[in-house]
Amino acid sequence: MRSLTTIEGKSDAEAFVAYLLTLGISTHVEPASIPSDVPSGSPQRADTWEVWIKSEDRLSQAKEELFAFQANPKDPKYLSALRQANQILKDRREEARLRQRNIQTPRLDSNRSSMLSGRLPPLTLTLIILCCVFGLLANFSNPSRENRLGESIVKQLKFVDMDLYAKDKDPAASLKKGEFWRVLTPAFLHGSPIHLLMNMFALASLGRLVEKLVGLRRYAMLLVLIALGSHLPQGLLGEDLFGIKGISGTPNFVGISGVIMGLFGYIAIKTNIHPELGFSLSPSSYLMVGFLLVVGFAGEAFGGRSDLHMANVAHLGGLVTGAILGFLIEAGRG
Repeated sequence: MRSLTTIEGKSDAEAFVAYLLTLGISTHVEPASIPSDVPSGSPQRADTWEVWIKSEDRLSQAKEELFAFQANPKDPKYLSALRQANQILKDRREEARLRQRNIQTPRLDSNRSSMLSGRLPPLTLTLIILCCVFGLLANFSNPSRENRLGESIVKQLKFVDMDLYAKDKDPAASLKKGEFWRVLTPAFLHGSPIHLLMNMFALASLGRLVEKLVGLRRYAMLLVLIALGSHLPQGLLGEDLFGIKGISGTPNFVGISGVIMGLFGYIAIKTNIHPELGFSLSPSSYLMVGFLLVVGFAGEAFGGRSDLHMANVAHLGGLVTGAILGFLIEAGRG
């Protein structure tokens, strides 16, 4: 910004800078610094204005206009420039207001609060209710002989009818009979109260987040695809896959943790591709997932079979499926 001149008289200063504005030359005007030898109360001290040019590349043009103004300050073009300048300033203020209204500033704290709090969305709530009801009715997958309803629930919801599996050791025996719901329904069974409680806390958190982000229909699609990627390898793969001890499947598994791992994988990819969402999974959550996988597989590899009875292949399959879906869906949307 460069000083151009000083002008005596507020009206003349206003007229000149208004004319410069109509030419696209931006200025700054302020009371001029008056030498100390000018008496206090002098008209010169009270009504002298210094004009600054904001863009130095327009300084030479401004000087030419200054010479013309000094030669004829009462030229009608300077008076009419006041009306034009007022309209220009009004238009600029309106444009700034519209731009500000259209700017979507992410409010991370409020977004995070709305996504992770409040009522559970319908499908996540339904899943939690079903898991709790079936868990209680089936006595956590271990019903007594008197509990006919519980026995029926376990018999129909496990990946394979365990009576059929006991005969020929075919993990796909029930699927071959057309009982395809079994690919999904092991998620509704749990092995103990603590197993159910931990999974419901995780589902309430991740399920709530994903359902609110993607909507009910897409969330339902994700759940089905993740369940397929989690339960099929867990149910169909045999023990010590590729000759590696500990990488083993079994059709006798229960729990929704494989699906939860898939939701984790999906949201991890989604939030990395779209950081503008304002969400990110904490480093501790990544450590927890890694710890769960390591402990599960290590328990089988070094302890015969883990005392934790984890569906490790389901966990890994769900995590990988969710991550792949996250990449395919979110990278495609760019």
